[in-house]
Amino acid sequence: MNNNVNFRQVNEGFKWVFDATKPEEQVARLKEWAARNQTVVPMVRLGVGAEKVDWALPEGMPETAKIDNDIPAGMGETTLTLEWRRVKQFTDPASNMNNLPPWKREQQWVNILEAVQVEEAKILTAIKDGVLLSLYPKLEKCLPILGIEEYNKPPRKSAKKKPVAKTTKTPRARKGKSAPDEVVI
Repeated sequence: MNNNVNFRQVNEGFKWVFDATKPEEQVARLKEWAARNQTVVPMVRLGVGAEKVDWALPEGMPETAKIDNDIPAGMGETTLTLEWRRVKQFTDPASNMNNLPPWKREQQWVNILEAVQVEEAKILTAIKDGVLLSLYPKLEKCLPILGIEEYNKPPRKSAKKKPVAKTTKTPRARKGKSAPDEVVI
């Protein structure tokens, strides 16, 4: 077991996991990290959509969130791991969070996003939306090894050819006749 698996921020942990080249190595690192951080498993399961929950929050990053991009890594007020207890309240049907009006619930969410470092705010938003694979596409190859078969599959890039741009020529010009020259005065 690696003794340097205690990461302050979740993005540092994911970076370490995906620095390994093979999915088997990545899964081993993910399990090693999860053995020391109890938030990793729920983050991954929620983030890929293996667990379906109603967050009762709008999709994406809230427009009202004022996230400082200039705060250096590791220097946020708190971390996603420390805030996970608060985050879980959004997914628990028995939580008092469900008694709040929607605007107040979203404000509580924004408070969490503003407290963590920008990279963790992006990860948390992806977890909420079930699109963690958009941030960490290598994770998809790990899911079958982890026993996760049902998840939100990311949209595949189609191999279709791009349509040819339509011309804006006049009908007369298309028939082979030349358009009259423009007169400049």
